[in-house]
Amino acid sequence: MINSFRNFAKTKFAGVLVFVMIIPFVFWGMGSMFSSGNTNNLAKVDNINISTEEFIDYLNNSGIPQEKIRENLDNNIIEELLSGLVSSTILDLEIKDHEILVSQEALLK
Repeated sequence: MINSFRNFAKTKFAGVLVFVMIIPFVFWGMGSMFSSGNTNNLAKVDNINISTEEFIDYLNNSGIPQEKIRENLDNNIIEELLSGLVSSTILDLEIKDHEILVSQEALLK
């Protein structure tokens, strides 16, 4: 049976068949798998994607030592940190929507 597949693979018809199957991938690619960019997103807030890179930056800027994070994995620390990132993203969106500006003088007072 394998010999029949090998013999078929040597024919011109098999070459044309493979060529016809390759054409859609050349012109249209793999579809939305690569073009959507959702492969590294953790959350989506009002059409704003939160990527794994943003979450890692948030973790690094949080000031929590990595040892503490590792020790508390069973206590849902990752979920709490992600919730904090989502909350700050929502807050940033609300500030932008309502055009809230706070001056340095107001912050000092």
